[in-house]
Amino acid sequence: MPVRSRLIASGFGLAAVALAAAPAPAAVPLLAHKATYRLVLDGSKPTGQLEDMHGEIQYEITGDACAGFTTLTRQTSRSTTGDGATLSQEVTSKAWEDGEGKAYRFTSTTKSAEDGTSEIEANVTRDGPEALKVEVTKPKPATLSIAGKVLMPTEHVSKVIAAGTAGDRVLEAKVYDGASDPARVYDTLTVIGRATTNPERVPAAARAALGASTYFPVTVSYYEQGGSGGTPEYVMSFALYDNGVVGDLKIDYGKFALIGTMADFKALKPAEGCAR
Repeated sequence: MPVRSRLIASGFGLAAVALAAAPAPAAVPLLAHKATYRLVLDGSKPTGQLEDMHGEIQYEITGDACAGFTTLTRQTSRSTTGDGATLSQEVTSKAWEDGEGKAYRFTSTTKSAEDGTSEIEANVTRDGPEALKVEVTKPKPATLSIAGKVLMPTEHVSKVIAAGTAGDRVLEAKVYDGASDPARVYDTLTVIGRATTNPERVPAAARAALGASTYFPVTVSYYEQGGSGGTPEYVMSFALYDNGVVGDLKIDYGKFALIGTMADFKALKPAEGCAR
């Protein structure tokens, strides 16, 4: 099973249906950066037939709210089952998102020895206030319409930071995620902990850049659309910094869980001249 990239953006995507009644604080610019996370199987959780799993997430974000955000995510995983079979997979996603969440385009390529190579490519635009238009170019040309108030991945991250800063603790949202299916939308439930500034809890790889930064302990549950009353497909827990950086993380798929530790971090040159 591939590791989802949306947290880390990509996360790493997140968001809220509604914010507090008080005026929202000014948005904190997202930090352009590269980060690498090493993944290992959570040994404290029963894994059934899965004997071992490890991998890596490499994530990069550049741009700003004026020019839009460009992200590159590469995930690799290697697992061993109880019968001794070894499975490996590599997923690479390249995306650009408008700074106001009005447009999103992406290419996602999946490679595995078992299934070969597959690719999804699509352009997503707002089709009115409560709909998305998805123009798919790969694997087969198609035009899809998705109804509802749906947030783009980086837009989701910005909304969660704003909600946490405003003191909101529980948020719900529909979030677009086309990496495995261009029609995929998740219902999400986000729980945001209180803002914390603790240099000792910052991953060592990013301590020089993030030592004095504020972060929120965040847990996001991802449900199939319309299924938020049942069991989530997966749950992500992580430290979300107020500049968009994701610290150490955990991804729980129910039958097994992965622990992600930040192994490398580099702040990139910020874009200039954007007043948003």
